[in-house]
Amino acid sequence: MMGNETSQLSGLKIEDKATEITDFWSHFQATISDSCRYFSLKDDGSVSVFKGEVVLGPLWTMATPLEKCSNNLLKYRHPCIVRYISSWQQRFTFHLVTEFVQPLSHVIIGQTPLQICIGLNNILRALVFLHEQAGVSHNNVGVSSIYVTGDGQWKLGGLQYLCNFTDLNPTYLKHARIHRYDKAIDPDEESHDITSKVDQYAFAVLVDEVFKERKDDDVPYLREFKTYCKDCLQNNNPSLRPDLSKILQHSFFNHEFISIYKFLNFLAIKKEDDKSQFFTNILKKLKCFDEETVAKQLSGLLLSRLTLLDSTARRDVIPYILKPKNERMQNGEHSGFFSLSVFKEHVKPRLLQLFGVRDSQVRMLLLMHFTKYVQVFSHEELSQHILPELLLGIKDVDDNLVASTLVCLSELVPILGADAVVGGKRSKFFTDGRPKLKMNVLMTTSNTPKDDMYSSTKSLRDFHCSEDVYDTSAALTFEKTIALNERPSPVGGESHDEDIGVERNANNLINSEIEWDDWDNTNHQVTLNSNETGCENNILVNSDFEVDNLMHNVEKMINIEKPLSDPAVLERAAQEAKKNILDISELDIKNQKIDYSKKNAADDIDFFADMIPVIEKQKIISIPEPNTIQDISSKLNFIPDEECDENEGWGENWS
Repeated sequence: MMGNETSQLSGLKIEDKATEITDFWSHFQATISDSCRYFSLKDDGSVSVFKGEVVLGPLWTMATPLEKCSNNLLKYRHPCIVRYISSWQQRFTFHLVTEFVQPLSHVIIGQTPLQICIGLNNILRALVFLHEQAGVSHNNVGVSSIYVTGDGQWKLGGLQYLCNFTDLNPTYLKHARIHRYDKAIDPDEESHDITSKVDQYAFAVLVDEVFKERKDDDVPYLREFKTYCKDCLQNNNPSLRPDLSKILQHSFFNHEFISIYKFLNFLAIKKEDDKSQFFTNILKKLKCFDEETVAKQLSGLLLSRLTLLDSTARRDVIPYILKPKNERMQNGEHSGFFSLSVFKEHVKPRLLQLFGVRDSQVRMLLLMHFTKYVQVFSHEELSQHILPELLLGIKDVDDNLVASTLVCLSELVPILGADAVVGGKRSKFFTDGRPKLKMNVLMTTSNTPKDDMYSSTKSLRDFHCSEDVYDTSAALTFEKTIALNERPSPVGGESHDEDIGVERNANNLINSEIEWDDWDNTNHQVTLNSNETGCENNILVNSDFEVDNLMHNVEKMINIEKPLSDPAVLERAAQEAKKNILDISELDIKNQKIDYSKKNAADDIDFFADMIPVIEKQKIISIPEPNTIQDISSKLNFIPDEECDENEGWGENWS
């Protein structure tokens, strides 16, 4: 017994529905909430739980089948054998927790011929380990004893019949025969004196079953290997069956794809020159194979720690593996190796795992190519997995690591927002110092670039402004709306009615009853009253029009020297103004054409001259010396000027 009720993993949640039910146990999928990146490809804590009941039989007097399998998984560790995690006894049920695996029978239909070839290679390596290094025989090789991990690797399980070669005899095989796979058992097994070749016969049956509906030309040397298995591994004379290590030397397990797989698996023992040559040419060789098969079988090895730390791989392989293939490449840009869909399915889960590795070289490599693959992650993956790891990186003592991490954090700001990346309370310390845009009525958008951030086609409503924008559509109808957001000039404009005269006198141009305090209103309308007609005309004046130019146009409409008492003169002036000004936009200084060569002194009339206050010089009053003795310090003791009127300056007669 491997444990008790208190050894159950904390945070383990087992699904109610079983994935597989056999004679000895039920297979469930489960998750561990508090750990487990190590156990699952998808970084969700997925594991497999096997629940076994008590089984009666001559082989299970000391332990149940699941208990014995658990003991062997714990004892015989190999990369191609299902990984043991934990086990315990709970009442009458034994629990075994392993890495996340699925039965081969559930996924064999979706396996490609190359995947099957690699899978058989893994199973054969596991059997060679058990035979030649552990000195034990599996005795139950078949589809039911093989499991597939989340990344598509075949692993050997079903070790409940495993025993030492010294204990392997016809009696043991007879007791185990009732639950073993019938097709994988030699019909003459009990009559043979040699019992150490049981696994060879079963492996040949396995090869025939997994390639049953496949074409012989799908994998190089497949036809020859099937003949080899039938003639040699299933030979009626067990002594003529080759050792399992010799099977690995067959051409079927040494074609180019398998050779690449083996080289990556044994990268730690390869020489530097061999690794440099291998990584220089690997991508050219992999392009000849199915993209999804390469991603499923080799992406984990291509992104392993040993590969990431190799200098040649960092230069010639990793930049292409970490970049999804983009059909719209820029000039001089290199395309990635995997398409976007394949990248998301097979490469992205490994990147999530690599961000949890506390190795500065691995992290720097991920940060270096961060912009190439950041778009493949979802918003949740970035916020829940990538961002916490990056925030941890900025606290490191390595300045280069911190600098690279800050660059990657800047890439997340447009995606997650500054609040999520920076955190804390933010305030507005900077303002937009661009000049306010001025709209022109006749301006069209056809000549304005679409990507111009200062485009004049935008309305002032599209920009932040502290003042309300006045809507002029109710007052005037133009081809386009004019946005006025500043106070108008106090000077009036032309009339819109030909029957209305215009006052010529500058002092009577604006009615004295107009309230000048209304200048503070940013959206003000100036009203001109005519003495003759008694009509009011509301005219909008844009504050951007310069006063001098406005008065220059008014001067052209009005004859200064002729009195305004003649209505005919006023009517002609109004008609002339109507003809000269076709649109209000002509008053804009930007649209006016002035010939400065013909401008004379008469044009420079200052219409505000009468508004300039006259400040007279102070009159000096001479006070004669007093002839009589008096208090000269009194302010009332002065002699007024005889030329001055005694009532001047008082405004009223106070006498």
